[in-house]
Amino acid sequence: MKRGYAASILLAVLLLSLPVSAQNKTESVTVTGQAAQKRMEIMRSFTGSYVVPSRTIGKVARWVNPICPLIIGLQPDQKLAVSERIKKDAKLVGAPVQARQACRPNVTVAFAMDPQELMTKIIDDRWDLAQTVFGDIDGPMHARKLSKISSPIQAWYGTTIRDVRYFPGSQEIAYPDVTGYCGPSTPCYVTQGSFLDDGLKSVFSTVFVVVDLKKIAGREIGTIADYVAMLALSQTDAFATCRNLPSITNFLIPDCDASLKTAALSDADLAFLRGVYKTNASERLNLQIGDIVREMEKSPAGRDVKLQAPEQSNSAAPAAK
Repeated sequence: MKRGYAASILLAVLLLSLPVSAQNKTESVTVTGQAAQKRMEIMRSFTGSYVVPSRTIGKVARWVNPICPLIIGLQPDQKLAVSERIKKDAKLVGAPVQARQACRPNVTVAFAMDPQELMTKIIDDRWDLAQTVFGDIDGPMHARKLSKISSPIQAWYGTTIRDVRYFPGSQEIAYPDVTGYCGPSTPCYVTQGSFLDDGLKSVFSTVFVVVDLKKIAGREIGTIADYVAMLALSQTDAFATCRNLPSITNFLIPDCDASLKTAALSDADLAFLRGVYKTNASERLNLQIGDIVREMEKSPAGRDVKLQAPEQSNSAAPAAK
């Protein structure tokens, strides 16, 4: 049995009997026009407040293998609703989705009454499970640091590297002077000779999302599913940052202006995600961010944003790294 699939089963056992309560809460957002140069600054700020490059090669990570969500801790009908919403959102922005219902999970979403207790239990009792849950970690000390819950919905990411052949690295490269240095812990990659585009890509292998049931009580399940989809499709560690455009990621931040909160993926969110999946995955990070911003500029969010965004809270720190 593959480690990722076994980890999903173990998580299901840990969260077997958890309930959920979700009711409707919808907010309407209206935006006005403004000058083109200021629009670019606002969209770049939005992108910069969200994007976190992968720990492996420092680029924007995205899904290459089709996503297969596993939802834990809800009733069967709610599990299906969340899973289908995540897959629908993924298709909207160009992310690959597994067509078969029976598939090996790579996006695990755990709804828990006490997320911190769950994460601590994983760290203390199941280190084999922690290696899958926390993704890109340097060891037990780093995993324990990452296990701290700071937001109602939080995510952890596992990534791998693909080279110009779209291979995940090899112990053997067809160059005599290089092959001797390749091994199981130090795979070799075939790159291309460009400072701006070296041919290496960062791709997701796993994403693990935890949702605090107590803190989302009374919220519409579709809203929570959209929030989870945003985190599952793009990497961030700034879970408590109020962003300067209307966004689903602002929905649960208490001191964020109401005009910036949306109950579904906003135009800005969708344009951002489309940018992530359209950008050249092997470019340098600054070029990738430029691609994302240009995609946002073409969207309704980019054409019609406020000249002065409502004040945001900058006091919230990103999750531990």
